[in-house]
Amino acid sequence: MKAVFYSLVLLVCGCTTQVQPDLKHAVEEIIAAERPNSTSCEAARDPFCAIQSPLLYLGDVDVLYKRHHATLLDIGENSLKVRLHLIRAARHSIDFQNFLFRRDDTGSLLMHELVQAAKRGVRVRVLFDQMFTTSELTYLAGLALEHSNFEVRLYNPLFNNAKTTRSTMFGGVTCCFRRTNQRMHNKLQVVDGVVGMTGGRNIADRYFDYDPDYDFKDREVLVFGAVAAEMSASFDLFWVSDITAEISHLRDIAPLIANDEGYRSSSYTVAARLQPLLADIVDARLMHRLFVQTAHPVDSVGYYYDLPHADNTGDVPHIDSTAGLHATLARAEKSVLVQSPYLVLSRRTRNVFKALRTDHPEIELVFSTNSLASTDAFSAYSNTHKHKKHYIKALGFDLYEFRPYAADAAEFFPRLPALIAEKQSGMNSGRIPAVGPNPTLDMPGPRVGLHAKSFVIDGHISMVGSHNLDPRGEGYNTENGVIIDDVAFARELENSIRRDIEPGNSWVAAMKPPGPPLLGSINGAIESVSRSLPIFDIWPYRSTTVYELRSGGTVTAPGKEGFYENYRPVGSFPDVTSSKRRWQVILISSFMGFITPVL
Repeated sequence: MKAVFYSLVLLVCGCTTQVQPDLKHAVEEIIAAERPNSTSCEAARDPFCAIQSPLLYLGDVDVLYKRHHATLLDIGENSLKVRLHLIRAARHSIDFQNFLFRRDDTGSLLMHELVQAAKRGVRVRVLFDQMFTTSELTYLAGLALEHSNFEVRLYNPLFNNAKTTRSTMFGGVTCCFRRTNQRMHNKLQVVDGVVGMTGGRNIADRYFDYDPDYDFKDREVLVFGAVAAEMSASFDLFWVSDITAEISHLRDIAPLIANDEGYRSSSYTVAARLQPLLADIVDARLMHRLFVQTAHPVDSVGYYYDLPHADNTGDVPHIDSTAGLHATLARAEKSVLVQSPYLVLSRRTRNVFKALRTDHPEIELVFSTNSLASTDAFSAYSNTHKHKKHYIKALGFDLYEFRPYAADAAEFFPRLPALIAEKQSGMNSGRIPAVGPNPTLDMPGPRVGLHAKSFVIDGHISMVGSHNLDPRGEGYNTENGVIIDDVAFARELENSIRRDIEPGNSWVAAMKPPGPPLLGSINGAIESVSRSLPIFDIWPYRSTTVYELRSGGTVTAPGKEGFYENYRPVGSFPDVTSSKRRWQVILISSFMGFITPVL
């Protein structure tokens, strides 16, 4: 009843609620009086107060000579190291933008380092989407008072609050469905306007290989040169957007600041397991070996992004994310390798792949995604289950589903021995309700899933970014990323994706062997009609299932001669021991197809 009452109130009052002018004025006076503005450091290179960085040097040189380099970041811990190194090395500015922030061990360290950079004179701007960012209000209130060089804003705060409750969520969906679903999914870190990062990682332990229970195999790209300034320019648009709010102006934060209830970072202590990182990030030789020596001099880097969902941006020239990705995909002739955590394609995206298959019948279309056992979002997998036959038979995808305990996990996650020890000790990074309990057999190490969003076209065009190629990214979220035209970079990315789809790391989803012609035709026709319905897709006989390589078998692409001799079926949901999770997927795919646009 409380939720219903709240939604009715919001319907009357509208979708935005501002802080009272008197309270806002009082908070601004407190911030002006109490937030420090002096800067100092102990570095020998004063006034720069920054560690020496071969990465920033490369960025400066690339800007000077109008060229670009790009480094692929597949290892989560390395991504954390380079983020921290660049924060320590920053001389002038840091723009930090992300969809999700959790105040666990890695998130707390990153925020602490950003604050310290501000205190030594760097202008630090931090922007998170409000919906899934930490709702620890005293912590957020304390950040507003840290330093005049440091500012945090939240994008599209629901009813101008930092914290989303069940009541406000219900009210938001009821009164302002589209506004509530408009989220900022961008990921971005730009330092001094010469080095930038983008990709799929959010800010939490599981994105940096530090969650003992569940970790993502994710991907980012580090880019050097003038494109970093373009990334900062896109950040500026979000920073000044009408639906971006300073945290001190939020309804549930302002009273805490007025009552001096903020939590200051001065009491922060680095988690013991992160201490070794602090030695690595100041080692210039190590940073050079990890991130400069592995950088590719790339022929072309194009940055794409969506505009914020506001009306104050004007006619800004930019590459719209969905349109840019579709136009790039449409150029393919020989092969497309896609990796995304969710195989949920909009009609527009399906039409792009349909046209590719029509124009180039022999084109290789590979899609690497999660299995039900590895995914963090079973509702999204339900849509994959519903449309799997269409993806495989009509579009001709070679479809691979990632295993929850990949054979190459020790190479994908070099911290695996430490993660096993941390799990045995009872350490955890906190529960995330959206993921839920482990639906598979528990193992000594963490369950893993894919979170990378990338594709490679014809062996020379690559995309790394935040877009899942899904309806949410197309219609509700804002997204960003880079498109790189370079053979060497594309080769590295393609090798990474093909490693992920090897038999020990992924299963293969494929059509079942042909049965009796008449029965097969009848079943296929009914199944296709049932699949096209938004609800009541209740036909139980699926034409697809999941396969694994037989012992002694030869790796064979699905649909090729010898596939069924070399592979054995393992059911639609291999390794899923939770009957509840299986039934959840079946029910959602049968009765909730209408939710596809927001998955």
